[in-house]
Amino acid sequence: MFLEEIYENSRRLAPRPALKAGGQELCWGQLWPMAMGLAARLRRQGAGPVALEGNEDLWVPAAMLACLIAGRPYLPLHPSLPDPAWRQRLTEARAQLLTREEAERGFTSGETCPAARDPDREIYRIYTSGSTGAPKPVAITQRNLESFLRWARRLPDIRAGAEGVVVGQASYAFDLSVADLYLALTCGGTHLSLTEGEKHDPVRRVERLTACGLSLLVTTPSFLRTLLTDRLALAGRLDRFRAVFCCGEALPPAVARRFLETFPQVTLYNAYGPTEATCAVSAATITLADCAGPLPIGRLDNCALSVTVEEGEIFLRGESVAPAFGGVYATGDLGRIEHGRLYWLGRKDDQLKYKGYRVEPAEIERALEALPGVERAAVVPRRWGGDVRGLVAFVVGDRKEDELTAALARRLPSYMIPGQWRSVARLPLTPNGKCDRKRLEEMV
Repeated sequence: MFLEEIYENSRRLAPRPALKAGGQELCWGQLWPMAMGLAARLRRQGAGPVALEGNEDLWVPAAMLACLIAGRPYLPLHPSLPDPAWRQRLTEARAQLLTREEAERGFTSGETCPAARDPDREIYRIYTSGSTGAPKPVAITQRNLESFLRWARRLPDIRAGAEGVVVGQASYAFDLSVADLYLALTCGGTHLSLTEGEKHDPVRRVERLTACGLSLLVTTPSFLRTLLTDRLALAGRLDRFRAVFCCGEALPPAVARRFLETFPQVTLYNAYGPTEATCAVSAATITLADCAGPLPIGRLDNCALSVTVEEGEIFLRGESVAPAFGGVYATGDLGRIEHGRLYWLGRKDDQLKYKGYRVEPAEIERALEALPGVERAAVVPRRWGGDVRGLVAFVVGDRKEDELTAALARRLPSYMIPGQWRSVARLPLTPNGKCDRKRLEEMV
């Protein structure tokens, strides 16, 4: 039971730091008693979800642990969420809003209660990112989470990295944070959550990463590319860096190549998994040789559950799948299996009808990102009256428009060649660190 692991770590690692963020630090010996004090109060107050708003303060993960002990699911809300959406989520969940002040009173109460033990109880409710449609809530159980943890800790260098300093880039309202937080807490490491300032300021970012003793980084590919702008300042200064767990969107081969060339001692995992299947279900170790083409997202002989591709769509079956889906989740992701490896080919709902053809923007993006000089690409439709009138490519790199057009013409049919090109220094990101495609369509 993962709560027993966290309790044992709190007991035996008392003086070591368990949680860090900004200038705050909470040691292992403080974590369990604080969470227990709040848990006792939460249990007396009810049984429904507890909403938590915050991202950089240590009280948030400590309150999450309190909810787990109390047997009440937590609902993390991002501070940037617009007020109408924030209120709607509270109402939909019928959640109790826990403020920082209330949490801190619970932390210091000195009260105790027995830890919840039902493995099928809901432990958190989290919203999907909305990158593939309207955000929707997904309820995850203890059994789901423990299925993920068993699998992830078997990956070479992940467990070893999680026993050191685990750096998380994602907000607690994005389910990628489940990986970094609970790997650190169950393996007895130190969890460090990057602040918004550290994510966006190169100087502060470098200072933080070089000073913290980073051993495992959990990140989106978009943020990994941002990190590569610091590579000259970071190279040779991260001597404990063991592994990267990269998930949340497609990892461009050019980004993977640059990372491996800069940090040859680090194991790079390209992972895959929807929120509905508890963070991630598959991962592939990426080598420089893999960077010559599309990158795999997993190996079928090492997944958290059963992964199949049926009529081109990826299906997931097993304990990691949230109860609402009855153990089988049709992901809506297109994929293929080749030599025992799983490849992501785009989204069913991203398909465009253009000039009478079905067009996959992800296929165009993969072709672009395979070209020398292209670091990142995103293709979005140009619409008029609901119809797709053209394709617009946003490209990060140093290739010219005519070179890109000619190179794509040798790889793709004419109807898949973008009619407009935008050269950008970086792609816009959502609060979750993914490419903000809605923003790109607005720019078009």
